[in-house]
Amino acid sequence: MTRAAKTSRGTDGRVATELESCVLGIIAERQPCTAYVVRRDLGVSLSSYWSASAGAIYPLLRRLEERDWIRADENDWGTRKRRSFSLTRTGRKQLREWLSPSAVEWAAAFTYDPLRTRVFFLDHTTPKQRLDFLDHAIQATRSVVGEHRAEKRSLADELSEFDRIGREGAIAELEARLRWLRSVRDHVASSESKP
Repeated sequence: MTRAAKTSRGTDGRVATELESCVLGIIAERQPCTAYVVRRDLGVSLSSYWSASAGAIYPLLRRLEERDWIRADENDWGTRKRRSFSLTRTGRKQLREWLSPSAVEWAAAFTYDPLRTRVFFLDHTTPKQRLDFLDHAIQATRSVVGEHRAEKRSLADELSEFDRIGREGAIAELEARLRWLRSVRDHVASSESKP
């Protein structure tokens, strides 16, 4: 996939990454909010758009500020200053562009799945290693599905309508992965039992 397929062009002509656009969405929902709030929301999200270190959020926010998509206000916080971020009008336009129908075509592609990537190369392992890998992947995925279902139940009164719907989508994707992993395991087990 090309870089253009993974990004959306902003209203100022600059290309925004998926992560940058997601951060604009978080700021729009929480504004004014600190870098800590943005990082926390990314960390607990059920989407796959954040895997970088905590320190990576600060350069990203600076980039968005330089593009005039967000603004930072400094407030006293004890003996220090704390920066709170809000969307600018240009940032709101960029967020709406990211959420426009034209973005849907490329976004409908398959999602990143590190387990699926590894399955492509299972022929480089022994039969026992294949089954061990698949058993562990099934157990780990089942556990994650359970954790996210429980979290969704515990947050039921706090979630917005679309946060709830988004979480349901992420859980459905994990459940589909679990069904697929089980079918791969069944295939591997039946292939290994043939003479």
